Amino acid sequence: MLNQIRKTIETHSMLERGDHLIVAVSGGPDSVALLRVFALLMDEFRLRLTTAHLNHGLREHEADDDEAFVRRLSDGMGIACICKKTDIRALQEEKRRSLEEIGREERYRFLHETAEKCGAVKIAVGHHRDDQAETVLLHLLRGCGPEGLRGILPVRDGRIIRPLLDVGRSSILAFLRREGLTYRSDSSNESPLFLRNRIRNELIPGLAETYNPRLIEGLCQTAGIIRREDDYLRGVVREIIRCWGIDPGSEEVALPVADFIVLHEAIQGRIIKCLLEGAAPLRNGIGYRHIEAVLALARRSVGRSVSLDLPFRIRVERKGGILRIQKEGERRARKQERKNPTRFEYHVEIPATIHLSEVNRTIRLEWIEKPCIREMKERPETAFMDYERITLPLLLRNMRPGDRVALLGTGGEKKLKDYFIDRKIDVPCRSGIPLLVDAGSIIWIAGERISERVRVTEKTRKVLKAEIVVSGKPSEMV
Repeated sequence: MLNQIRKTIETHSMLERGDHLIVAVSGGPDSVALLRVFALLMDEFRLRLTTAHLNHGLREHEADDDEAFVRRLSDGMGIACICKKTDIRALQEEKRRSLEEIGREERYRFLHETAEKCGAVKIAVGHHRDDQAETVLLHLLRGCGPEGLRGILPVRDGRIIRPLLDVGRSSILAFLRREGLTYRSDSSNESPLFLRNRIRNELIPGLAETYNPRLIEGLCQTAGIIRREDDYLRGVVREIIRCWGIDPGSEEVALPVADFIVLHEAIQGRIIKCLLEGAAPLRNGIGYRHIEAVLALARRSVGRSVSLDLPFRIRVERKGGILRIQKEGERRARKQERKNPTRFEYHVEIPATIHLSEVNRTIRLEWIEKPCIREMKERPETAFMDYERITLPLLLRNMRPGDRVALLGTGGEKKLKDYFIDRKIDVPCRSGIPLLVDAGSIIWIAGERISERVRVTEKTRKVLKAEIVVSGKPSEMV
């Protein structure tokens, strides 16, 4: 089992030697095995470990006993332990969402907060192969696309890692017996009230016995295939949206209908899903019927202006050759912003991670080893610049009247305004695009292009890497 876990860690580049790792430990068999695995691999990977346990307070004394068990287990292994108690039922009454959803959200929030406080770079959770099969079946029963059928991701957001994902429940229990480790049993895992429990305890055993004894292996194989293809299609969608100058996180986006309708239907649906989720709270709650309604609007014959009102006060409007997606409650603010856009300006000292609160974007700048040409081509959203050609000081700001830029590969200087017009970037969106500026001129239009002056050449000795940091949301297992 350890060899399989080593292979999983290597295949998905989960760890680097010297990492500080938060291990999420509930007290159940999966998390206890996960902690023991990392205790055994700690010297090999030169890891620093901290355990984290969230007491949901749902099972009264049983939950408190779980917390006490995790503290004792961590102490026995000489590992620091951080625990927190929260009232999930009170949060459910406040937010009026399911206990499962609130529990997942609070658990991941706690893990991320704990990692930030401890300076940990990775968070390990104990999802395994059987969990993967359950998740795929669960999503299939509810109705989903590739995003659901890809199942649990081995690595999410570059931070959440799942080293047990290629290991089955039976192997984990055998490992615990060999190691002489005890664990806690959560009584709620047997309750038929939860769909996942019925899938685990009834549906999968029945399907395996009647149709395919290797059902779990088959479902996990399917998830792996779909995950690879989904990753590719996501990249295609990101590149199309980038070429249109659209930021999915903006409060208003404008889609060129003529360019959109010539794309394959599969890509059309993915683009609309991406843009609607960008306008929704926590990028959640957008369903099949919402996407189909917007697609119908985009494909209809040109005529008078028509619109749709979707959940979360999202308004979609088709006017001529433009499809606009915006939050209805912010239309007045958008109009005011067009007249008087908010200015921002931040001084930069490298390395730095700077949050631009005015546009809700985070920019990371750091020095790196000189990248290869292939890496630079495969990551067009990331800028690589020759630091020695930059004249300090550096600023991050938005556009100013009269801004000019000499972009890489264009052969000359042009007005920034003309560049935005050529890229079909709407006026209200332009002031939200960060610019990296040195003492001479604009050297990077964030997410777009760099200046010819700072391009990386064979003579480059020091490289500045700049990128927009994209934050993920806590979600179930995806």
